[in-house]
Amino acid sequence: MPEQHKPGEIVKTSGIYKVVHESDSKAAFEVTCVEDEHFPPTRTGKSAVYELVHGATHSHKHSELGSGDK
Repeated sequence: MPEQHKPGEIVKTSGIYKVVHESDSKAAFEVTCVEDEHFPPTRTGKSAVYELVHGATHSHKHSELGSGDK
């Protein structure tokens, strides 16, 4: 079973997350979540969990990309 995160927790890994509703048969969907931000609540307020599908380094933290400062 993939690691699951609840709304309100801090995102530790930027990437694409699948949002899975725990209590009903709503279809899962994917969203982008960014490191150090919070996993957002759902609009319905029903329980949902976030499962990392594909992690990615945020562009401003990647060693191969410039910071843009000149």
